[in-house]
Amino acid sequence: MDFVELQKRNIRNTYLLVSVFILMMGILGLLIDALFGVFPAGTIVLIFIALIQTLVGTSSGASLVLRSVGARPINEKDFEEKQLQNIVEEVCLAAGLKEVPKLYVMEDDNINAFATGFKRESSAICVTSGLLKNLNREETEGVVAHEVSHIINRDTLLMTTISAILGTMVLVQLFAWRSLRLLASSSTPRRSSKKGKDSGVAYLLVALLIIALVATLFSLIGRITIFAVSRTREYLSDAKAVELTRNPKGLSNALRKIAKTQKMKPKVKNATIATAHLFISDPLKRKVNEKEGFFANLFSTHPPIHKRIALLEKVPPEMVLRELQQT
Repeated sequence: MDFVELQKRNIRNTYLLVSVFILMMGILGLLIDALFGVFPAGTIVLIFIALIQTLVGTSSGASLVLRSVGARPINEKDFEEKQLQNIVEEVCLAAGLKEVPKLYVMEDDNINAFATGFKRESSAICVTSGLLKNLNREETEGVVAHEVSHIINRDTLLMTTISAILGTMVLVQLFAWRSLRLLASSSTPRRSSKKGKDSGVAYLLVALLIIALVATLFSLIGRITIFAVSRTREYLSDAKAVELTRNPKGLSNALRKIAKTQKMKPKVKNATIATAHLFISDPLKRKVNEKEGFFANLFSTHPPIHKRIALLEKVPPEMVLRELQQT
C-alpha cells in the first residue's frame, strides 16, 4: 500500500471538496438572488460565508471539535493518562513523527477515540475515559497507532475540513427550515381586500421551501461524501496501525471490546453527525454501521467492526460475526 500517494490524494481531495463546497454555496446564493431579485447580494454573502467558514475550519477546526465534545488536556499525574502519553510517544517515534500530538480525554464510559487537526504539527488525539479504564496497554497501543495513522495519512486534514463544510451546510439547512416554519406559523388567513399581501406571503413561503429543499439536498450530498471517505480511511488506518505496531492483535482485540460493549451503553455524549466520522467507531451507535449493502454503504460512517477484525486477523468475517453475536 502506497501511503505517500494516499497522503497526496487526501490533500488533492481536500482542495476539491473545498472548491465543490464554495460552488454549492454559490449555487444556493444564485437561487436566493433569482427568487428574491437581489442579485448579486445572495451569491456574494453565501460565498463570503463559505470562505470564512473554510478558513475558520482549517485554522481552528481541531480546537472547535475538542470543545464540542467537552475534551480536556490529559493529567500527567494520573497513571492511566501518563501511560497513554508514553504509548503515543512510542508510536510517534516508530512512525517518524517529529511532533507528538496533543492529548485529550473526554469523560465518557464508551471505548472510543479520534484524531483531529489541519496540520501534523497542530494535531490532537482524544480518547474517552472508558478507553483508559477498559483497554490494556497492547490494545491501547493498537488504537493509538490507528489514530496516529490518520495523522500520517493526512486524514485529519481532509476530515477536519469536511466537518467544517458539513457544519455550514447543516446550519444553512436549519436556518431555511426554521425561517419557513416561523413564517408559516405567523401567517393568518387574510380578508379578500388583502389578496396582494396574501400572494406575497405565499410566494415567500414557496421561495423559502425551495431554498430549504436545495440546502437539504446539498447537506445530504455532503454527508454521503463524508460517509464514503470515512469508511475507506478506517480500513487504511487499520492497515497502517499494524505496520507501525507489528501486532494486529492489539487493534483487533480493542475493536472486539468495542463491539461487545457498544450495545450496553448509550451513545457518546456531545458527539454529533458532524463529528461522528472522526471516531474509531460510530459514537452515535447507528444500526446502519452494522449492516452491508447499497443503502448501508451510502449512509454508514464506518465499515462493520466484524469485517475490520476479520481483515486484521485474516479469518472469515462470518466467523467473527457469529462470535460477537453469541457474546
